[in-house]
Amino acid sequence: MAARRPTLIVTMGDPAGIGPEIVARAASHPAARRAARLLIAGDPEVMERAIARVRSRVRLRPIDPRTCDLREDAPGLPLIASSELGWRAIEPGHPTAASGMMAARAIETAAALAREGRVDGIVTAPLSKTALQAAGYPYPGHTEFLGALTGAPETKMLFVTRTFRILLATVHIALRRVPDALTIDGLVRTMEFAAAAMRNFRWGTNRSVAVLGLNPHAGEGGLFGDEEARVIAPAIERARARGIRAEGPYPADTFFAQHEGRRDLGAVVAMYHDQGLIPAKSDGIGGAANVTLGLPFVRSSVDHGTAFDRAWKGGARAPDPAGLETAIRVGADLATRGKRPLEWTWP
Repeated sequence: MAARRPTLIVTMGDPAGIGPEIVARAASHPAARRAARLLIAGDPEVMERAIARVRSRVRLRPIDPRTCDLREDAPGLPLIASSELGWRAIEPGHPTAASGMMAARAIETAAALAREGRVDGIVTAPLSKTALQAAGYPYPGHTEFLGALTGAPETKMLFVTRTFRILLATVHIALRRVPDALTIDGLVRTMEFAAAAMRNFRWGTNRSVAVLGLNPHAGEGGLFGDEEARVIAPAIERARARGIRAEGPYPADTFFAQHEGRRDLGAVVAMYHDQGLIPAKSDGIGGAANVTLGLPFVRSSVDHGTAFDRAWKGGARAPDPAGLETAIRVGADLATRGKRPLEWTWP
């Protein structure tokens, strides 16, 4: 018997950016629609414009959020109107309070349906932190916003690539603050998230969690820094005592080349943003999906931003939907594998 296709709700992102266009293109792609039953949260007029812009033959089908009727035999792409300000409210290519509000309303709509169990997960197109905060939403991005909407006590950012799952110990902070932000307790908790993700998504609870070092050559025995001996190694030992197959710390510059294809590797913990994101994006835009751990439901997203300079231009500057297609594929896989609600305590 074929596996049931999960239902994913896709948010349109900031309407002044490339979000609506990549949503229109990705949701029209047969491979994406085979992977999941797709539902769009967005502004109807903006999404109609996007569909016309990308010359899609798919038509929108308005859905009542109270019933969320997603009958397979009904024509068109289901859309829940999360806002109705329309095209004139935005300035294409420019983040504004209006575009931030429209993006935020789509996220709120999607999160509400996911919390109620009426969809299996959400997939998010990119938003603008500037526009979001101009609209009065005090969050630096999707991760923190969704954490607040769900009451999640803690969230983590995981990037799923073709070959690795890379979890970030620290995210959007200045590089000079990273050493002080790394603590034994914090790293142990990050490794627990990795182990919980392997359990939640049935990746194999006996797989290893590889931990990278912070300094060049993982400190070179203390010559280039002591964080490996003082913080990272003790955290690894404590995680092992908690039943996690933690290993490392590994020199970050050689790890990914040397460990590609390891079947027993479950996840990699990177110490800071670019240490994890450079290898995650080495296959180019669309090669990875951003997954939020800590939420009670699946959330995946693109690995790129709003690209205001390319939005609504058409022609050779038309945005590539590969990133959103990857996010849909990964989201569908996780929703199929995952239990509901997802649990993030360990063990």
